[in-house]
Amino acid sequence: MKQGKRVKLKFPIEYLLLMTPKHKEREKKTIVFVALRTVNEFTNFLYEIVVEPVLNDRMLRLRIQGLRAPQVSIPGTGPAKFSTEFANLRGNYSVVISKPNGQENSFEVNITNEKVVVEKKPRERFVDLVTNEEEW
Repeated sequence: MKQGKRVKLKFPIEYLLLMTPKHKEREKKTIVFVALRTVNEFTNFLYEIVVEPVLNDRMLRLRIQGLRAPQVSIPGTGPAKFSTEFANLRGNYSVVISKPNGQENSFEVNITNEKVVVEKKPRERFVDLVTNEEEW
């Protein structure tokens, strides 16, 4: 019996990462808003993504630890989310996102007060990095 060709599975995008500068009127400074969300939406609860953000020199590492159920048991639908802010990010940075199984995606970005530009992204990735909120 003849066997068919093996097809390498394409891994779908699991997460969307948003990086965009925002101006804070109250503090009169510009920060970089970083938010991560799942592509899949949950029907029972609005979960949180547990992420350990580490900024070391010119590398921003986001370690995904897993999902956390909400403290309040009010049902809701939507993606799991995480967000944080960083001040004083300007210039070229490596952004590394890692999953609990050790899989990593690495991006190169250039950050200014007006925008974030993705300069390099991995060929095979589980995260898609977007730079404006309409795409997120």
